[in-house]
Amino acid sequence: SSSKTNCAQFLCLQSRSSSARAFHASFAPMGALGACSVPPERSEAVAAAEVGGGGSSSSTSGTGRAVAAPSAARRSRSNSSSSASMQFVAGSVAGAVQVAIWHPLDVLKTRMQVQGLRLGHTPSYNSVRHALIEMARAEGLRGFFQGVAPSIVGSGIGWGLQMPLYTALKRHSSVAFSAGSADQPNMRRDMLCSLLSGCSTNLIVHPIFLIKTRLQLQSASATGCSAPAALHPNPYTGVAHTVASIAREEGARGFYRGLAPSMLLSTHGAVLLVAYDQLKAVCPSTLAASLLAKVFASVSTYPVQVVRSVMQQRPSAGMEPAHSALLPTISSLWISGGPFAFYRGLSVQLIRTVPQAMAFFSFYEIILEQLTNSWELTNSGEPVAIR
Repeated sequence: SSSKTNCAQFLCLQSRSSSARAFHASFAPMGALGACSVPPERSEAVAAAEVGGGGSSSSTSGTGRAVAAPSAARRSRSNSSSSASMQFVAGSVAGAVQVAIWHPLDVLKTRMQVQGLRLGHTPSYNSVRHALIEMARAEGLRGFFQGVAPSIVGSGIGWGLQMPLYTALKRHSSVAFSAGSADQPNMRRDMLCSLLSGCSTNLIVHPIFLIKTRLQLQSASATGCSAPAALHPNPYTGVAHTVASIAREEGARGFYRGLAPSMLLSTHGAVLLVAYDQLKAVCPSTLAASLLAKVFASVSTYPVQVVRSVMQQRPSAGMEPAHSALLPTISSLWISGGPFAFYRGLSVQLIRTVPQAMAFFSFYEIILEQLTNSWELTNSGEPVAIR
């Protein structure tokens, strides 16, 4: 009788143990303890669910398998949004700072660009040295900062929009066209994405840079009481007055003069960003990569800048714009000075833009790194994919 009782108890314990194992096996996918029993095709989804909600927000299907929690997708979207926001801030600050520092050379470069086809109210110079002396004598320090406000705003908005847009386009095109990882340089993909981001940004900031160019080409003495007769009879007195004058004298089309060469000039930003990415892949130095990228981009696209500056000059009083079409402007420049006409002011451009690009990319990388580190600390160390 005792042996029969012991046998019954043993069978009962075995039955309970088997039931417990079956119970745990059926619910194993819901917890980390059952990770080994998750089918291969479900392991990634379960892992995402556990990361997204610690396993607590997962749901089970009718078969007992775990379904990935939507928090993982929300976290991914949050990371992308945070990445774009940080890139916008970094691009805006770096863009605004670098143009503010080197703006005097930008004024000098713009005035030199239009000398071959300058209009009557635009200051005339024989050389870069002559321009520096005349600007300092006639306009003082103020002349070197003509148009600085729209320059800072335009550059800040432009780079702030272009950098995150460029990164987003690379990421999406890599997925859509199986172009490899967005982190790895791909010449054709990167060039296309950079052109698209540059053209899109240019449509927004073009009017701002037109205002900048108009103010730069106007002598600062034009706003004084003793303005020379050669100057425009209604000189611009500030950004607001410039906007009102363009709208009154030229209409909405006036804000988009020189748009065609400006869109072509998007190739400059495209070449710059792609060259920088390619060089950074083989040269870890930000300064060296940005220097080489800027020299290459400037020399290859500078003629388009000259054409744009000529087309953006303010028309003489009561006259139609003298250079409003792309091809006739190119022809006139060629007649005025041959191939050298398209490179007027290049030395000033390189002196200005090469250190400027080095500063921009250095500021951008530093600011972006600081923002990323701050975000990760605030959000429990969750990494953010920037590139």
